[in-house]
Amino acid sequence: MKVRKLTKTQFKEAFKRGLGNSYIELKESNNREKYKDIVLWSCLHNTCYDMQCEGGRGIFLYDAICLFEDRSFFEEAIIQKFMQKNLDTWLFDQLCELLYLFSVDGSVRARESLYEKYNTLFGFLSHRANRLERDNFEWLCVWLTSLDGFPAFKSIVKQLGEYLLRNRDVLNMDWFYSNAKNKFGDKRVDTFLQNNAIKFDYVKAFLNSVSRTTIQNRQSIDSPTLEELIEASREKRSRGLALRFAKIASEDDLIKLARYSMEETNFEIKLELLWTFRKVRFPLDEQFIFELAESDNQSIRDVAFEIMRHLPSDRIHDFAINLLKQKKELANALTLLCYCYKSEDETVLLEGIQSLTVSYDEGEWHGVFMSVEDLLDKRSVKINPSVYIYMYRQTLCSYCRHTLIQGMSKRKVLPQEILEECLYDSYEDTRKFALRKLKKLR
Repeated sequence: MKVRKLTKTQFKEAFKRGLGNSYIELKESNNREKYKDIVLWSCLHNTCYDMQCEGGRGIFLYDAICLFEDRSFFEEAIIQKFMQKNLDTWLFDQLCELLYLFSVDGSVRARESLYEKYNTLFGFLSHRANRLERDNFEWLCVWLTSLDGFPAFKSIVKQLGEYLLRNRDVLNMDWFYSNAKNKFGDKRVDTFLQNNAIKFDYVKAFLNSVSRTTIQNRQSIDSPTLEELIEASREKRSRGLALRFAKIASEDDLIKLARYSMEETNFEIKLELLWTFRKVRFPLDEQFIFELAESDNQSIRDVAFEIMRHLPSDRIHDFAINLLKQKKELANALTLLCYCYKSEDETVLLEGIQSLTVSYDEGEWHGVFMSVEDLLDKRSVKINPSVYIYMYRQTLCSYCRHTLIQGMSKRKVLPQEILEECLYDSYEDTRKFALRKLKKLR
């Protein structure tokens, strides 16, 4: 496979995105040391755009570390960072995974560091640790059960149960509990807890703590009435209700709600009242929505563009194109264009996407990229593969990148070079996808 060599700057941008071509560059380089600082920086920072979707970069980073002769250089720096207080939870999870991988490879130092941190965070519980430290403690418990299996689960349950018996505290360990069931099987986990809850008060205490939350989560939530929604809007707590209301509202209720939103002068309350119409068509004068799109309030403008998606295509198409020509409301206009796209819009769409700033601090690009992905997935529009490739190289979200890879494959425009570099992508499903495709080709 011929891969274009990357400059150091290009390597950094590709590596922090988790692109496979950066791993290939590192593997084939005659001077890996020049990239050492970039790999270390990425280990000590969370480079995922959305870890809940992406699943972390631990394996990708560890594979890169293993290309260097001196792995202890990275291990010591990771441990030093790991021992700091109040780390961002997603970064903490990444550091846990890296030390887990070091431990699996036989590092006593990494294993001891994981358990030392566990003891530290467990000690903080009795001093009313803040929410961040409690979340980090739960993540660490999850990784320890991956490292040491069911015995680690039983040990942690014992310690947590004894803590609950000693302290009048509420622990939220639902993720630890559900992860254990996924890891070891529902039957094994629940049988252990239920059988031992009869014998040991500490197991009963732990089981009660997770059962309480499970029961609460299963309780049904009634759909709100129009009056309840309006009251909640005035208290700035209606958005969750609005989504449920949209599913059951009568046409008469929607008209009344639309009138309330038109008459409301407080921007914050108006925004709450309009929230329902992100999911259902606004039933009164459409011109009102276009006027909202020119509001001085950015939040009002944003929701207006979302409401427009339910309007006739011809009306919103001209509006979106005019905004793009004027270089106004770029992200909102591009997203709107995806709902009314015509074949002649290809150049406008690509130029608009290329004009977006792609960064961790600026999130508008992500919504646009997802809208383009949705357009290409649900409609059989013809589009130049360069749109796919540009977004593939630029997105900071490896989950979106996986969607783009699948889209290119479905349309039979996936370059062989990209398919082969996907074998080393940071996203596990992308690696598996590339492996399956290449096996079929060989």
